[in-house]
Amino acid sequence: MANVTQLKHLEHLEDEMLNYGVEGCKSIVSFLKELRKMLGCDNSTGYMQTKWDGLPAIVYGYHPQIKAFFIANKSAFNKETQKCAFNEKGVDKYYGHAPDMANKLKACLKYFPKLGIKGIVQGDFIASKSDIKTETVHGEKLYTFGNQAITYGIPVDHEIGQRVSQAEVIVVLHTHYVGDDIKTIQAKGGLGQERLNDVKEVAVINNDTPMHKVGLNHAEEIKFDKMVAAIESDCKISGEFLDELVKETGKTGDKKWHVASYLKQYINSQVKEKKSISNVDTYFKGLYNFYYDKTKPLLDKIVTPKTHRQKTALVQSSLRYLEDNQDKWKTMLSLYRNIQDLKQMVIDKLDHLETFRTFARSDKGYEVTGPEGYVLHKDGDMVKLVNRLEFSYINFTLAKQWRQ
Repeated sequence: MANVTQLKHLEHLEDEMLNYGVEGCKSIVSFLKELRKMLGCDNSTGYMQTKWDGLPAIVYGYHPQIKAFFIANKSAFNKETQKCAFNEKGVDKYYGHAPDMANKLKACLKYFPKLGIKGIVQGDFIASKSDIKTETVHGEKLYTFGNQAITYGIPVDHEIGQRVSQAEVIVVLHTHYVGDDIKTIQAKGGLGQERLNDVKEVAVINNDTPMHKVGLNHAEEIKFDKMVAAIESDCKISGEFLDELVKETGKTGDKKWHVASYLKQYINSQVKEKKSISNVDTYFKGLYNFYYDKTKPLLDKIVTPKTHRQKTALVQSSLRYLEDNQDKWKTMLSLYRNIQDLKQMVIDKLDHLETFRTFARSDKGYEVTGPEGYVLHKDGDMVKLVNRLEFSYINFTLAKQWRQ
């Protein structure tokens, strides 16, 4: 698997097999075995971080070519124009079209130099001072803040709560970069050798997950090992079929019409309805119907008879592909479900470690939820571990309803 170079997007652990086929499956097994070491307190080179739900992403530091400090969002890594702002005029030039983002970047530009960062770091903007409220939630007096799907809370008498209440900016810094060219710098988990100054105006939240505080009992170890062995075995069975799906997935030409290109869309549609792969047969039928329902309106829009016949033939071919390979599809979906189940076993362990309270906003007020998820680092590669039926559902539905 290719290492993450610049952190623009992270994939779900289970999606690695949909992205890279059999090689993705091998990567999943490798990540799971590393997790086993981390949970068993064995020698591990892995590294875990808690994901925070913030916006915008912030890239800040000392530009290796221009030799000056800059602020940016992920546009710092654009192929053509790297949108690195060295002053407020630069922020207005690149980000003035989004005033809220521009104001947040200007605040970082004002206060971040005091942190003493010497290289380039990346993180997430969590809140401004104006976002911080004092509220009593479920009988507990908290400082609450957050500008996305999750609202965070910390007791007002907690040491971190005191820091948060005094800060102008709350951020999480989760990644540092190495290299001497902004176009090719390499992402590394954590802050590396950076040593941050204690700055009153900036509350930098530590997102390192204390893996030493969690482990598996003997029964859980046996269960974990059996599940990994079963996943590894099923990866070998489904490997060739997964490679076929990867080969047929695409956004242009004939591949745009293949059912493989609709698989992730279907999975996300089920997350929005808070549905898991509880029954493989039912889930498979849902995929068949989803693909048919998605492609029919596209076919109906085509007015040229020849093109309509060509595209209809592609859809019918995909429907036959589903029917002729039912067993392969169901075996692959079962594998996907088993990976999710083992991932959730780990998430349930980690959720108890968090100091911060996490809530989803709804028309009923604050509903208790878990953290956004976790990022597992191994040998320069990263994947995210997210309870999709909880956080992704919140992100897809409750958060959008709240903003509207």
